[in-house]
Order: sequence, then structure tokens, then C-alpha cells
Amino acid sequence: MTSLGTSEVVGNALRSSKASLALRHHIVGTVQSSMMTATPPKYNLWHPTRGISFSPSARSPILTPRAARASNEAAAAKPQGQAVQSAPDGPEPSPLYPRLEGLSSTAKNNAPILDKVPSRTETASGNDATAGADEQTASETKVSDDPPVAVLPFKIVDDLFRAAKKAPAGSTGSFWSYSYYRGKTQDGAEQKVRVHYCRSSHTMEKVCKEYFVGEPLLGFDLEWVAEATKRQGLKKNVSLIQLASPSRIGLFHVSLFADKADMVGPSFRAIMEDSKVTKVGVAIKGDATRLRNFLDVDSKGLLELSHLYKLVTYSANGQHSKINKMLVPLAAQVEEYLHLPLFKGQDVRSSDWSQLLNMNQVIYSASDAYAGLQLYATLEHHRKQLDPCPPTPYHAERNLPIRVADGVELGTKDDPDVDAVEEAELEAAPATTPAVTPVKPKKTPSGPKDSRIEIAEDRVACYKKAHPGGFRATVPHLRAYYMWHDQGLEPATIAQLLRDPPLKTATIVGYILSAVQLEKLPVNEERLRLEVAGNTPENTLQARWPRVAAMIVPRR
Repeated sequence: MTSLGTSEVVGNALRSSKASLALRHHIVGTVQSSMMTATPPKYNLWHPTRGISFSPSARSPILTPRAARASNEAAAAKPQGQAVQSAPDGPEPSPLYPRLEGLSSTAKNNAPILDKVPSRTETASGNDATAGADEQTASETKVSDDPPVAVLPFKIVDDLFRAAKKAPAGSTGSFWSYSYYRGKTQDGAEQKVRVHYCRSSHTMEKVCKEYFVGEPLLGFDLEWVAEATKRQGLKKNVSLIQLASPSRIGLFHVSLFADKADMVGPSFRAIMEDSKVTKVGVAIKGDATRLRNFLDVDSKGLLELSHLYKLVTYSANGQHSKINKMLVPLAAQVEEYLHLPLFKGQDVRSSDWSQLLNMNQVIYSASDAYAGLQLYATLEHHRKQLDPCPPTPYHAERNLPIRVADGVELGTKDDPDVDAVEEAELEAAPATTPAVTPVKPKKTPSGPKDSRIEIAEDRVACYKKAHPGGFRATVPHLRAYYMWHDQGLEPATIAQLLRDPPLKTATIVGYILSAVQLEKLPVNEERLRLEVAGNTPENTLQARWPRVAAMIVPRR
């Protein structure tokens, strides 16, 4: 934008009342013209790579971080053992993530580590345009203005927390970050949380053996390439593994590892398969399933944070009927119990995790694992304050009910979302992997699974990962929908492919209609009317699938 204050011509014009009035009319006219000609953002429901997406309204704040490419290019240019230093005259820092000052490596193990944290001086400025828009989207739940309870040896710094609270909503400094936490060394010096970014299995083994073996509690998470299919193999489906202890965060970039028989090393495998080491996260069983399928790691000691969150939250007010195994987004849990919002930008989440990480991806992935660790400790503190005090939920791999106080166990079979998640995991597992015996025996195809079914199941797995808060449709609903919508198959063909003897065509029709109704999935209305809903009575459509009826009944 041109600066009016530095122009002598404009300065003279402003001294004249007539010129000033004319200038005001010109500015108002320009603004009105731009408002009349501005086109609101297109409302797209379908994106070719991300699936369902909802464009933000014109007044929504811009919450998408730009890639910090300077550190990425520097890392690519240097050998793995060298430190990566951000260019001093590089691009501006991301609008949502503070610039990391650099990467360094220790002489002790030559593992690249992030030992410098974002400067909090950046939190003094923010985008005024986002502040007003955020007022419309603020959560109705009152978030405490006080720092979260300090439980682990590394605690959030009070000044950094309050600076984040005062930062404009949606700005870089307003989000929760692992960089706000500090601990003490043995000699009493202040210590920051250190991040080890490992790009070889050798470095991963050294870091795990030295820093994570022996830790009783770890945060755990995975990242993978969006829309990756099973045929694309390990490096697209388990691109990045994250572990977090109170003092360290390990980012193990499996997609950059050289191919070898044991990609992750014995120390990591021992950590994950030890039931005495509690690993915490959200949708953690899905992540463990990927480790089992692609790395043959049989994870134990998994604690689903959503279970503990609901136990603590609803036991406190006596709403035990709301305690179930439905997943709760990590961001929602962090904001309620760690008292700051957690950034979950779609552009970073769906970026290519198989390539060398940029600073935005490093901070995003490190924050997820460390947030889970701190959240668990905080939730456990609140659980112990309850009277009567309920026990901690069982490890998720045991598939046992959530226990409340007085020895009462809450059944979870009435929760369709849990059933859908569990079925997705069982279907994704290899045939040689033992699974929980179902209550009712299922008829399965006698031959190998058709590739069209596998493609649809991969789409379901991606949909599940994109909706960590749960979804209402079941896996059979979504699988049938994707076979019909994406592959152009008719319900009768889908019924034959899924089972021998075939399912009833009416069953497949019900699956597709339920998926569209419950998840508001995009459809070709003409195909929906002719191939799926054409033979369904109108009163049945209105009663069971009113959304579908609204789309096609007027044309019948």
C-alpha cells in the first residue's frame, strides 16, 4: 500500500479542505466499488485431494500458516549430521507459528535437535483483522485465564502463558506451544524442551536408547501422507513417528530412512511393546494399527486421552451417562484443560509428510505429542481430586469398559462411533493378525479381497483420520458410499463384491443413503435418484433419510 504521509503532493492536497473532501469521496467510492464487485469465496464441498472441505466465510480469520522454506532448504543442502541454521535474512515467519531460531546437534550423539525456542517478543503484535472475526467463532465454553496445574517436572512458564493469553486471537503468540515449558537441570539451571529431528534409523535408535528408554510415560503420535493407500507402502503410511517425554521430543522421519530389515530399531520397538510404559494420544489405536500393519510393532500400554477426558469431565458434574468411548479432538481437550488453543491448521495437517520437514511441520508434530503428554498429567491430577475417585481407564488395546467410581463399569456397545472405529481398525489389519472374536460370526469372501474394496477401505481410513472427533456413519456405510460414489459401481454390484453369497441390494442402498444422510457427503443427485433411492418409497425416505429426500423427492 502506498504511504500517503511521504508524498509531498498528497500532503499539499490534504491541507486544502476541498482536496481533502474530494479525497475522502474518492476513497469511499473506491471502497464501495470494491465491496460491490468483490466475489465471496466459492463454497466447495469436494476437494480432489482432501475430500470434503468447507471454505471459510469472507469474515473468517486466515488461519493457514505459510511454509517456512528457509530452514527446509538449508536442511536439504547440509549433510544429516550437521546443524541446520535458519537464514538471518530469510522469509518472514509464519503468521501462526513463531520462527524457530535454528537447529543444533549435540556432540554426544550427533542427533539433530531443536534447542532454541520461539521468541515471545513476537506475541506483542497481531493481526487486527483476525481479532474481530475470532469473536464470532469463540467457543462458548469458558476457558480459564490461569495457567494449568503443574504436575510434570517441566512446567509452563507463567509469563509466557499470560503473554499468550493477551495475544490477539488467531495470532502466532495465542496458541499453546511446547516452547512455553521449562524444567531444571541437576545443577539447578533452567532447561528448555529439546526436539530431536532424526532422519536415519541409526540416529533414531541412539535417541530412543539414550532419552526415551526407561521413561514410564510418553506422548505418542503419527503423521502420514494424506490419501495414502496401502499399496504405497510404509513411507507414505507411517511417514513420521513422534514420541515425547517431559524434557524431550523425538521426531523420527521414517519416510527419509534408508530401506533395511528393521526400520525403527530395537529400542523403539521395546518401548512400544512394553505394557508398563504408558503411551498417550488421541485416536491412538488407529496409530498403533498402522505400526502393526507396516512395521510389525505390536503396541501395548496405549491410553486413549478421550476416555480419560470424558471420565474426568463428566464425573465431576455427575453426568455419567455422557462417559463413553467416542473420540474428542486433541485441540478441544488442550484448550479446556491446558487453557490455550492448539493450532490445527489444515494446510499443515494435510501437507506432504514424506518430504523433509519445514519449521511449521516440526512445530506442529512436536506440539501434538507433547500436548498429549502434558494433557494426560493434568487430567490425572483432576481425576485424583474427584470424590469418589474413579480409576484410570484401562489401556485401550484391552478393549475393556470405562470404570467409574464404586466399581461401576460403563458399557460402550451402544456407541455407534466406537463400533465404526473399531471395525475400521480390524479391517485394516493383516489376515495373520489375531483380532477380537466378534459376537456374531460374519460371512467373508472365499477368495482374495477385491482391489475395489481395498481402495474404498483406504478412503474410509482417511476419512476417520480427518475426523478425530468421531463420525456418525459406520464403516460399512462409508465403504459402500465410496464404492458407489468414487468408483461408479451400482448397489447390486457392490453387494456381490462385498460378500459371497451376496448381500441384499436393499442393504447396500440403505448403507449409501445413511452415509449421505449422517455425514452430509457430496452426491450426484441424478445418480442418487436413479441408482439408489429410485425404488425406495417416499414416506420411507422422509422418515429415515430426510436430507436425501429433500434432494430428490421434488424430481420424482
